[in-house]
Parts: sequence; C-alpha cells; structure tokens
Amino acid sequence: MRTDEIIHSPYQSEENKFLVLTQVSIKTSNAINRVSQNPPQYNFYVGNNTKRILSSHSLPKFIQLKLAMINSIPKDDWNTRQYEDYLLEVDCYAHRKHLNKHPEFKHIGWQVSDSIYVIVLDEDELTKLKGTTVDTRKESQIKSQANS
Repeated sequence: MRTDEIIHSPYQSEENKFLVLTQVSIKTSNAINRVSQNPPQYNFYVGNNTKRILSSHSLPKFIQLKLAMINSIPKDDWNTRQYEDYLLEVDCYAHRKHLNKHPEFKHIGWQVSDSIYVIVLDEDELTKLKGTTVDTRKESQIKSQANS
C-alpha cells in the first residue's frame, strides 16, 4: 500500500468509533559484522494528510494495550495479506474480512498485514492521539451561557 495515498483514515465506522490506519516500521542497521534492529516506529494516519509518528516509548497506554491484544492473536487468524503493495486502503477497514475468527475484536482493532494495523478508537482517544486537548469545562460553560 502506498502510504501517500491514504485519505480515509480515520474512518468513522459508527458514532464515536474511528478506524485509524497504523503502519509499524522496523528499521535495521547494518553495522560492521552485525545487524541490529531499532525499536519500531508507529505511523498513525489521523486525518487531513496528517501522520503522527510515535516510538514504542511514546505510545499512549490505550494504544499499547490494543496493540498487545491484537498481537496476541496468531497472524493466520487475521487473514493477513502477504503482499502489501497490492492492498487498498478501503480494504483495510472491511472488518468482516479480517475478523472471521475473532469478531470480539471489532471494537479493538485487527492486523491487516505484517506492518499494517487498524486500531479502533473512540473520539477522546483519537483526540489524544492527535495531540490536541479539549477542555470540556469551557464547552459546558459556553453552552450554559448560551442557554441562559
């Protein structure tokens, strides 16, 4: 899948539920006489041609938990594809295709390929992932002032 063509993530699947396309990349470095793996890099496509890049150390706990749950399932159970170059973004959101053996993951997420995941987030989690905060007290005050 060409990540420069991702336009639908986050995809709203139902009220207050968003499917966020995530790409995990692991870079290896070839030092003299040894190959070492760097920690994974997580690319979250959070909308408006915006990609949030996080390391394993900076991942929010709610993302760590969902990824750990997804990774606890054998890859064969996810019906993952071997050839990422032929994937289309819209195919990643078809949860029925990926959740045949584990439909209970519909509100958690699933693995599409070796490096592509779909994480299900509610609106608050998505806002935190984007790195923005919303002060609900100010919104509440504005609403109450408008009503009075």
